[in-house]
Order: sequence, then C-alpha cells, then structure tokens
Amino acid sequence: MKDQGSIATGETPEVRWNRGLDIFIESVHAPDSKLRGCAHNQHCYTELMDIREHVLQYLQSLRK
Repeated sequence: MKDQGSIATGETPEVRWNRGLDIFIESVHAPDSKLRGCAHNQHCYTELMDIREHVLQYLQSLRK
C-alpha cells in the first residue's frame, strides 16, 4: 500500500483501529526475503507459511 497522505481528524476510534490493523496486515503480507531465506536454510519454510496463515486469520478476527 502506498501512503495515501494525511487523513482528516475526527474519525472514530474503531475506524483508526481498523486502519492500523490493515497496515499491520499488509506488513504480514509483505515478503521478507531474508526471513524466508532463513526458513529455507533451517528447513521450516512450510511451517513459517502455515504460521503466517494462522496469524492472518487471527488478525482478521480483531476487526471492529
């Protein structure tokens, strides 16, 4: 996601929470080649991706 610039003030805490959650979810989606390379070297890439999926599912449950 590109930074869309400043957001108007006066939004509800729930709107701000969900926006913060969306940005965090994007960070989980973003590939990290160093970490994924380590997972390959340590023979746990599949497990890393499984954990990633569980985390993404959990994060969706936090939406207000």
